[in-house]
Formats: sequence, structure tokens, C-alpha cells
Amino acid sequence: MRRIVFFLFLIALLFGESTSDYLYQIFTPSAPSSIMGLEDLNGRLAYEQMLTANPETGQVPDNIRLKELSFSNALANATKGLRKQDLDIQSIGPSNVGGRTRAIALDVRNENVILAGGVSGGIWKSIDGGVTWIRKSDPENRNSVTCIVQDTREGREDTWYHGTGELVGNSARGGGGGSPFRGDGIYKSVDNGETWEVLSSTSNATPSVFNNQFQYIWDMEVNDRNLIQDELIVAAFGGILKSVDGGDSWSVALGQELFNLPLDTNLNGINASFFSSLEKTVDGTFYASLSTFTASDGTSPEGGIYVSQNTEDWFNIDPFSRGSVYQRVVMGHAPSDPRQCYFLVDSNPTFLLRYTLTGFGASGPIGNWSEALEIPAFGGQLGDFDSQGSYNMLVKVDPSNANTVFVGGTNLYRSTDGFQTAENIDWIGGYDPEGGTGVYLNHHPDQHNLIFFPSDPNKLLSTNDGGVRLTNDFNADSVFWEPRNEGYLTSQFFTVALSQESDGVILGGMQDNGTDFSFGEKSWDALIGGDGGYAETTRNKTFWYTSFQNGQTLILTLNEASDITSFARVDPAGLVINAGGVYLFVNPFVVDPTLPTRMFIAGGNFLYVNDNVTQIPAGTQDASSLGWNRLDSTSISDASISSVEISTDGTVLYFGASNGQVFKLVNADRTLDIEVTEITSSLFSEGFVSSIAIDPENADHLMVVFSNYEVPSIFESNDGGVTFQNISGNLEEFEDGSGNGPSVRWGEIIPTNGGHLFLVGTSVGLYSTETTSTNTVWLKESVDLIGSSVIPMIDYRPLDGKLAIATHGNGVFSATVSDFKPLTISSDEDDFQVVATYPNPFADATTIQFGIPEDGIVKVDLFSAKGDLVKNLLWAPQFSGTSSVTWDGTNAVGTPVENGIYFYRITYNGKIRSGRLSLRR
Repeated sequence: MRRIVFFLFLIALLFGESTSDYLYQIFTPSAPSSIMGLEDLNGRLAYEQMLTANPETGQVPDNIRLKELSFSNALANATKGLRKQDLDIQSIGPSNVGGRTRAIALDVRNENVILAGGVSGGIWKSIDGGVTWIRKSDPENRNSVTCIVQDTREGREDTWYHGTGELVGNSARGGGGGSPFRGDGIYKSVDNGETWEVLSSTSNATPSVFNNQFQYIWDMEVNDRNLIQDELIVAAFGGILKSVDGGDSWSVALGQELFNLPLDTNLNGINASFFSSLEKTVDGTFYASLSTFTASDGTSPEGGIYVSQNTEDWFNIDPFSRGSVYQRVVMGHAPSDPRQCYFLVDSNPTFLLRYTLTGFGASGPIGNWSEALEIPAFGGQLGDFDSQGSYNMLVKVDPSNANTVFVGGTNLYRSTDGFQTAENIDWIGGYDPEGGTGVYLNHHPDQHNLIFFPSDPNKLLSTNDGGVRLTNDFNADSVFWEPRNEGYLTSQFFTVALSQESDGVILGGMQDNGTDFSFGEKSWDALIGGDGGYAETTRNKTFWYTSFQNGQTLILTLNEASDITSFARVDPAGLVINAGGVYLFVNPFVVDPTLPTRMFIAGGNFLYVNDNVTQIPAGTQDASSLGWNRLDSTSISDASISSVEISTDGTVLYFGASNGQVFKLVNADRTLDIEVTEITSSLFSEGFVSSIAIDPENADHLMVVFSNYEVPSIFESNDGGVTFQNISGNLEEFEDGSGNGPSVRWGEIIPTNGGHLFLVGTSVGLYSTETTSTNTVWLKESVDLIGSSVIPMIDYRPLDGKLAIATHGNGVFSATVSDFKPLTISSDEDDFQVVATYPNPFADATTIQFGIPEDGIVKVDLFSAKGDLVKNLLWAPQFSGTSSVTWDGTNAVGTPVENGIYFYRITYNGKIRSGRLSLRR
């Protein structure tokens, strides 16, 4: 969320007064980003579960990420040589917006050399202190990077390792605990991070089930005291593992050995430690933790907190009573006094403890635990420490001052007395301490790591769900942060939209990073915060539509400097709730392409339409029912509308639901004449309709996409949905959809001079075909750039053949279809006229419908029979075509007026049209 200057222009017009000389500073409505959402339709994980789960079992198939990547590789080999030409795909940023980052490290020889890893974006390298970044990992690799470490021994510094597999929190993975975004073991570089190869001892080459603990790597350390062997210590699922030959072979230091198992082994639900972690002190002491929490109903017998001075002999120093259950433990020692180590323990409640190690005796370590230290608690909506279920946790100590300690959850906190007193704790990052749901200036919520610079005792890097941030003075009363994301293309998009004019405008909604836009540059600008959802911009950039989690939808205006000059929240939340509906976490809407003030929005089990959302008063942060109509004929039983698409002429609309139903709505441009027909095919599953593509030339030519695993994914109709054929082809392992085919998220139909180009975005990259049939051969695009990134959405502009391709982890890409067929839409409006008023007389509300030949400012006023101004209904830019406004029989302050005769006056381009209304309650 960002602070804006808001001109009271539209509000003043609505009340018939001129107050344009006054300026107010306000906040656009937003919401905190949601990681571990509630298990219902508006929670992120529940949404992703619905998107990908097998509709018959309700579960995401075990180990599906590895299976689908293996399937994708086999498909690439099978179609090698079939491609005629590739789309010319290029990255278009955002070069200044980072994504979720757990892994980061400085080169010990040169602190300007930094390696970092995006959880779904791969490995990146900077040689200028984080000012710019270059990708160093193969896009086809399993790029869920979770940790990174350098071999700091003299002469070995070119060797690096990174772990993969995020067990908690990755939104690209699908939902639920059955299918986290697993990695593929540990990767190694011997040329200072320029190239990477997976350690074959850790790679699951023939995935069938979850049978290898190297699929989840929490942490790693190199033992720099061992000058003879290449000793690597790894915190993995279920145990602490050790290699003395640079990762060629492994033994178990703590916990269980869960690798080299029979291929039919299934580790889901095993009674083994779910979380693990490591900490190496500057004097060579190692700490490790294994959670007592497991994926089973029991507790891990190996759970505990351990210490070792040689990585061979480990001693349990767990301060908790036997049988205690705790989840993740993160640790941070004090480099200036390595005897002290802090432990942040996610339990109920959360604990922060300090252990002081004074030495080792004959029977083990000699040390003591502190009393429980203060957990940050600033109150309000977002001020208290929150680990979000062990998702975001860190504890770090200032290398030069053992009393300056940092703790991270959703927010970043600093204590100057080791968290002994609440008075000495400061809130220095994450959400905005001033309140609301904004973010700390230039920082971002959901903390994962801190890295201190050896050359400067006040300088550090912070990584979180917004990428990388730098401060040159972490001791300041108010810490100033600088983003360090230029070229760090790790942002995780949910949606993308192109302006339908050739003005270069592109915008999209991102996980945790709100909605941003660009005028064709790689650096993007922020619009609103939260988890960004569907977005659009109208012609001439007159209005901008944005949304964030759970269907909260805004209309914005921007000035020439791209500052927001007005906003209104326009979603009909109250009507949705009253109808028993719930918005999806990423909730679809469309605007009429021929009249962009007209909006359709999915509201749970009904579709809603507003013939003119610009009538909703600007400045409101509450949902509005003004002008909204529920289309009762669109009712869905026991499901939610999940996809909405409208034809280029605005006359036909298709929508699909989370239970596989699909409907066709004709006369979409005439609210009173709308007709709805169900066109669900017997070929469809009861899955999640994630996308409906309409041929820009022919509204009867459509493609329906299902995103669930283990069901047929892609269907085509050439007769408006009367009949369909399954065109999934080689994107399914078996004809019935079973097997290891990917989750297909989006589709586009593009007319070309030679026929059509069909595109689908999947969980393993972008695919295309020029010929569809029951045996469609889909070919993978942009293996070198997009690779196997998850593609949740594509947008196409028929005007010039431009494509925008959103990825969940590597930003946005663009392309131009070289053989595209241009499409233009003409308007039939040739005069300024009143089209109709209905009903009239009226009791509850009436609609005034008018048409204008060209875009322009329209003012609609209501007067009493005496000539007194009763209310201004509209004073805003409108688009050529037929528009309408609604009057509910109230005056400017919302009070119902008396029965009688009233007059409306519509002013446009110096012309006036008027008429009479009769109110009879």
C-alpha cells in the first residue's frame, strides 16, 4: 500500500460543490499479505488447494512437482525437432521488485559479490553489492532455493552449495500439506556461482513418491575447521546430515536416515522431525535443532536442540520438558561473544531464549539457559510477533555488539539489550508501525534472513518476501532501507493485463507485492499493496482497475506523474455476503471492452454486473452496492465462479466454476436482456475452471481450461459450447487425464493470417500449438528464459499481436506474434442521446441509460419539481457507447426523498439531455 495525494475532485462533483482547492493525504485501502491463510475459500492455501487438487480425492497428488517436471523433460525429448520457430520472448521485469528470498550470502573475499536465491526464482548473482543482479541457474532446474553457503577455507572459496525445497509457504506448489514445492536436493558450484550442477547423491532421479529427505533442505554449513576433508553439514527433513567428500556421499549426524530408500517408500506422515536448522559460531561450535513436531500424529523421538564442537559428538541441551511439542527453531550466535547463542522457538507460546556455553567437560557441554526473553508485542492489527506457522522466522546478532539482537517474523524487530526488556525493542521493518496495513518505508513483510557487512559495522542486507533490502545504519532510531532488487527477477505474479492500446502499459498482481504497472520499462511502479489480484486499465489510461485478496476491487485515476488522484472501492461485498457467497482469494472480474465503466465480477455462487462503476463515490474504503445487480440466472450450486471472460465486442460472456460447470451469457451488453445457458460438457471433470479463452474474431470459438491435476485439462468448442473436444493431447500422460501431466492454468486463442495460435500457461512453463485435435501436440516455448516456471496468466492484445506472460517466481515476459491478424472494433454510436429510463415510475431504484458518440466528461444531476438540486449522480469521464446511472431515491446525504416528480439533466460536450422520473413508493 502506498500513501497518495488525493484531490477531492470527484467527491466535490458528486455533492455539487467546488472544493478542488483542498488537498488531503489519505491511504488507499489495502490488506496485509496473506501467507498461511485460513482454511476456507478466501485463504491462499485453500484457494491453491482448490486450484490443483484432484477433484475426486480432494488431494494434490503426492510428489507431483517432481513428477510433472520429469514428465515435462520427457515431453521435450519426445517433441525435439518438431518446432518450426520459437516466439521471440523477452523479460520485461519487474527489475525492481523482488520475490520471496530465504537464501543470501556474501563472498568472503569480496563483499560486493553476493549470491541470493528466490524460493521460486532460482540463483542470482551480484558483483556490485546488490545494485544489479544476473541469473546464474538454469530455468529448467527445480528453482526452489532455500539456503546457500560458501566454502570459506583458503583456496576453496569458489565452491558454493545451495539447497532446494520449501516445505512451508510456497504458493506455486498447489495447496495443502500433501504437495509442498519440493526441491531436487543440493546444487554445487565450483566457479564462484557462475554454473551449478546437482549433487547426484541428493537428487531423486526417478520420482514416484516422497522418498528422499533431500527434497527439503532447511539450512547448510561448511565446516571450515576441517582442512583435510570437504565437510558439509545439512539440515534436512527428518535429520542433520553430513558429507566429508563435498556431497558425494552422506551419513546421519542427528535424526533419521531417509535417503537411499526403496523407490516405493512414502515419507508422507512419517514420525520424523518436520523442521531442522543449523548454526555455526565463529569459534567452530555447531548448534542444531530438530523439531518435536512431525507430519504424523506423534512427536519426533529425535526432537531437540543440540550442540557439538566436532560435528561427531552431539549433545542434547533442549531446555523444554520431555514431550513438549515445538515446530521450527532458528538460531543466531553473537560473533563478538560466541559463547552466547539465541534460540527463537515456534511453539505455543513462542519462546526466545539465550544459551551461554562456557565450555565442554568430560560429560559434555557446560552452559546455562536464560529465562524466557521478551517477544515483540506492539499490539494493533500487525504489531505483535507472528511467525505465520513457522514460515517467517529469524534471529541474528550484531557482529560487533552482543546486546544488539534482531528478531524477524512478519515484522523485523531490534533490541539493544538482548530482548531482556520490552522498552528497548524497536520495530524497524515489515509492516508500517504507524498503523493500517501499509509497509515500513522501502521494506517488506515476512522476514527470512539478515546479512552483515564485515567492512561496515552498521550495514546489513535484509531478505523477505519482497526480495532484498539494504540499510547503511541498522542502529538508527528510524532505519532507512534501500531496495536492492534491480534485475533480481523473482517476483511471483498471480495475474497480468495489457492495455488494449499500443501504449506499452502492462500491470499485474503479485503475491505479497501488491499490484504494479509499467509503461514498457523493466522498472515497475506500485499501485496498491496486499496480495495483488486481477487488474485492467481502460483506453487513454482514464481508469485503472485493481484488486487484492478476497475480491476487494478498486477503480483508480492517475495523473501524468502516475500518482493516484482518486480511488473508489467498487466490489459489491455486502451483496455477496447476503447471498451466502464468498470471494475467491484471487477473484476474477472483467470490464466490458467496448464500455470500460461496465464491470462483471464473480461473487461466490453468483455473477454480478454494474453498468457504471464510476457512479460509485470516490474516496470510499468500503464496498458499495450502488449500481450492482445480481444476475440470479447465474446461480451456481455448492461452488464458486472461478473464471470470467468476455468477447471483444462485449456481447458474449462465458464463466466457469470451481465444480466444472461452464455457462454462456448472451446479450451481455444489455443488462435487462441477458440470457444464460449452461454449456457444461459431459467430457468435463468436476474440477476448477481456471481460464476460458475466447477467439477475438469469433465468440463461438472458445477454449476451457481446468487447472487440477489428474483430470483432462484443455477443451475446445467451435460452436459456442454446444459441443467440445478434448485437445489436451500430449500435455496429459494418459487420455483420461490421469498420470503426471502438469496443472494447466491459462489459455489464449490468437488469430493469425494462417489460422490460429493456441497458448497455454502451465505449472511447468509455456506451451503452444497451431493445430488442435484429440491428439494435439503442444510444444514448449522459451526453455532458456521461462523454463519450467509456473505461468498463472497470459494476456493478448489483438491490436498489435502483443503478449504478456506472467510467471510465479520470475516476473513477466513479453512477445509479439509475428503472424498475428489485426482486429478492430467499431462503435455504432453516432449521437448523444437518452436511450431509456427504467423502471419509470419506480419505487426502489431507477436506471437512466444514455449514449455518447465519443469519450468525454458526463454530468448527471437530479432536480426536484421546484428546480432544487437533489443529487449529483455522475460527473466523470465516460466512454463512447451506451452507459447508465442508477438512482435509489435518496438525496446527496443518503436520505430518502418524498414521492413525486423529479427531473434529470445529462450534460456532455456542451449539450444537454433531460427527462422526467416518477417516484412512487
